[in-house]
Amino acid sequence: MSELSRQLLIENGRSVRVLNPPPGYALPDGAGPADVVVLFAADRAQLEKDAPAALGSLKPGGALWLAYPSPASGRQSDLSRRHGAGAFGRAGLTDTTAVSIDRDWDALRFQPLAEVPSSAIPAADMLPVGRHATFVFRAVRFVAKPLFHLIFRFDVSGRENMPDRATVIVCNHLGWMDAMSLLLVFPAEPRIHLLADPTSMMKNRPLWALVRAAGGIVPVDRAQRGGPLLFRHVGRCLSLGGAVALFPEGDFGPREGVLLPFKKGFAHFAVEAGVPVIPVGLAGMKDLWMGKRLSMRIGAPIETKGKTVDEVHRLGEQAVNELLPPYAEPPGPKPLRRWLTGLF
Repeated sequence: MSELSRQLLIENGRSVRVLNPPPGYALPDGAGPADVVVLFAADRAQLEKDAPAALGSLKPGGALWLAYPSPASGRQSDLSRRHGAGAFGRAGLTDTTAVSIDRDWDALRFQPLAEVPSSAIPAADMLPVGRHATFVFRAVRFVAKPLFHLIFRFDVSGRENMPDRATVIVCNHLGWMDAMSLLLVFPAEPRIHLLADPTSMMKNRPLWALVRAAGGIVPVDRAQRGGPLLFRHVGRCLSLGGAVALFPEGDFGPREGVLLPFKKGFAHFAVEAGVPVIPVGLAGMKDLWMGKRLSMRIGAPIETKGKTVDEVHRLGEQAVNELLPPYAEPPGPKPLRRWLTGLF
């Protein structure tokens, strides 16, 4: 049995296909679909490119593994245990098992959502929406705000552009701290409702219980790519004076200062509801450590009256790109970097 088979608990006699194997992990490549497929991907671009081959090489009911650079290796990658594997998520798969192959590579096993009932994405209207913040949210925010200001240094400009009415907030996506920063920096009301795939949150039971109690999330099923229920619920939120926030890139950007192409959902929401779009540029949130400076630039509202969805989409993406704060990796010690970056 090979070292890879031992680490991934692959039983003797099962056929294995390894795509992009690093030195020491190549296996003889048999003909036809395999019982187990292992895809090594250094970054999201390689995953997106090779995911169709991996899915096409797998027998029905087989085991699919994604191997990605371990944080311990010191290599920079936009793949991690919780983010970046959208290519498999769009295929209706969810990660169920995490292992460490060696110092350089970690791996995730993916299975169909139908085989993992606890991972089923809740309906978009799971939680109520509206302008007013819940008591639980206010209490959590009251505790979290001073705590996060002790851990990080926030550099915010454009506070005068914060909305006092229904609005759609769009910003670039670097890591888990993006959403937290919006909730801490923007006022408690109008209540921000985050449109997000809750898969990673659902795997952290205490966090998911807190999210459900505090409210302010509209679950998004990436495999369905939106739907009538999602649009109705977002429309209801905006009609009641609430705010919705989303990351139109759809996943974490590859690195600081670089935007992935924006999806059009935010523009549809804003145009149909007749509400403005607030663009936000973030920097410093890709890697986190104690005392790090996190930058947020809040842009002027983009009014949607008289504009088409395509126009609002273009203006929103352009505005966020122009708002991105300059970023340079600072020298010196970076305490708790690995722990804080991978916290959620």
